[in-house]
Parts: sequence; structure tokens; C-alpha cells
Amino acid sequence: MNFIHHLKERHLKATPQRISVLKILNRHTHPSIDELYEEIKKEFPTISLATVYKNLNILKQTGMVLEVNANGKPKLDIYLHPHAHIVCKNCGAVEDADFQKSVYAYQQEIEQKSQYKIVQLDVTAVVDTCRQCQKVTP
Repeated sequence: MNFIHHLKERHLKATPQRISVLKILNRHTHPSIDELYEEIKKEFPTISLATVYKNLNILKQTGMVLEVNANGKPKLDIYLHPHAHIVCKNCGAVEDADFQKSVYAYQQEIEQKSQYKIVQLDVTAVVDTCRQCQKVTP
């Protein structure tokens, strides 16, 4: 994935730290801020948590990164194309799910009724147990 292109599209400098954040989030593991920080430190051992927060805030403001509420714990995700999130109530795991055409139709309906152009539609579906929890449960 060309992160430099995506950053420049949003008029952001393609710093090594921002590219690192995006690479880690593109793994779709939905890390917490602490988990993300630990991963970034492997590549940039001297990076501060404040720098990570600063870059995350910029990326969130431009819509490239979003937070998903997973049982009250914020998880991070890259947002370069529309997709939904499935959150497990039991363990807090987060999975990506591609939108179906009906969600786009719903977005268009909202836009028509509200007279606003939606730039990002966040959809979160909560399930009682995810695939991992179902494997563990007898």
C-alpha cells in the first residue's frame, strides 16, 4: 500500500513515524495505543509516547485513522476504504467487514435527508461472542 501517496493526498508530510503507524495499523490487528506504541518502538526505539499521540491525532483528524470502541477500550484502525467493524462483547476483539451496497444506499439516504455530504461512515456491529470465543466455549 502506498502510504506516502495517501498522506500527500491529505496534505501531510510522509514522516517515517507516520508511515510506521500506518504500516502497523494496516495489519488490521486493531491495537490499543499502548500496543501500537510498543510496535513502533521496535523500529524507533527513542520515540516518545507524546510523538505517537501527536501523529495519531493528526491522522485521526484527516480520517486516515479511527478509534473503535471495544468494550470501553479504544482500539485503533487504519481507514483508507469504507468498512465496518465487528466487536465481540465477550473479549473485545475487533474484526473488519466490508460494506455491502445496502450500507452505501443508507448513506445516500442520510445525505439526502440531512443535506450533508458524509465523508466517513462508521459502522460498528456488536456480537456476543466472536469466532475465537466460540472455539474456546465448550
